[in-house]
Amino acid sequence: MAVTGSETVWGPPKHPKRHGGGGGGYQPINIDLTAWKPAGIKQQWYGDITVGTPPQTFKVLFDTGAPFTLLPRDTCTNCGAQHSLFSPSTSSTFSGQPGFPLEVFFGTSAGQPEGANCTVVADTMRMAGRSALQQQFLLCDTYSEGLRVHTPDGLFGLGSTLDNGWYGQNASFKAAYWQLVENGQLPRPEFSFAFVGNGQRDGVLTIGGTDPSLYRKHTLRKVPLDWPLSESRNRWVVPVTSAKIGGHRLNNSSNAVALVDTGTPNMVTPDWETAVEIYGRMSRRIVPIDDVGTWGAPCAVLDRVACEVWFTLGSGADRVKVYLKKQHMNTGEVPGKPGICAAIFASPLQGFPSREPTQGRPAWIFGNKLLKGYYTVWNGADRTLGWAQLR
Repeated sequence: MAVTGSETVWGPPKHPKRHGGGGGGYQPINIDLTAWKPAGIKQQWYGDITVGTPPQTFKVLFDTGAPFTLLPRDTCTNCGAQHSLFSPSTSSTFSGQPGFPLEVFFGTSAGQPEGANCTVVADTMRMAGRSALQQQFLLCDTYSEGLRVHTPDGLFGLGSTLDNGWYGQNASFKAAYWQLVENGQLPRPEFSFAFVGNGQRDGVLTIGGTDPSLYRKHTLRKVPLDWPLSESRNRWVVPVTSAKIGGHRLNNSSNAVALVDTGTPNMVTPDWETAVEIYGRMSRRIVPIDDVGTWGAPCAVLDRVACEVWFTLGSGADRVKVYLKKQHMNTGEVPGKPGICAAIFASPLQGFPSREPTQGRPAWIFGNKLLKGYYTVWNGADRTLGWAQLR
């Protein structure tokens, strides 16, 4: 999910500090992922962490579009009956400090933002046998509808930098993953995703490095992050130098950027006109189907006309070409609209283009359906995002 806090996706900078590498003494470790499958379609991937003493277990969405961890509190009455709720009173290591309230919002593709009302607290957090002591996180009293219906209990942020600031507060924090890096519990300041299953799991998150059994090592290519943007907003932003569909180069695609977000399945175009151009190359029957940027068509039509969309990331020797497979163009039937399916590219509203704040470049959001076709390697210390062929 692209976290907006009380901001837009490309809103006020967080002013984080620079960081270095990780420590030794440990090996990379895999965390099995399960896919959330509304209507039988894989949309998001989650795994387990524990919080507190004794440990309380939670299913969390591992999200590169957020810098923090967020969980529901045991006093929450609208967080969803299926969710595990954190109980502060049963944890001997819980601290209610720093204790300031925070309202956060999540830009779930181009639709209405989801959100939660939370308090910043601290406790011991563990993932894959590694422990972050007195880790600050958001403990929430209310969830919006989108968070309430998700299978994951909360989310685990995997931002690009070591330090981040709580929005609206003169206070900084280290995300749990970066706490493990700084404390030497991971061999490298790197994590990797494979959103493919083997019958027993739906994907793998490797923390502290890569799993060579999951990708073809000789195919790995690393794209330098757009560091001013990635650093200041604690997000993973890559330069986009070309976008093509059916051999046709899209307008305004030669000098753009993309926020790469494991927390959303959708792709979001920089503006309304780009969505018109993409779908115009497929079928005039693909049209806006709501007032928040979703496009769709009769399901059979969308399947028949779907095309691959290619992107060039980076430039020169650091250039990587990736593509969205045409089978991902159809994201499933729209609730309340029998026979109508949503297309994967959402758009900002007409007249409200998405532009990054430093140079005004067109700004995409790349979701996990694009990532699903690749093994991806995320390294905030080297300031790169790697792409490789899956085995």
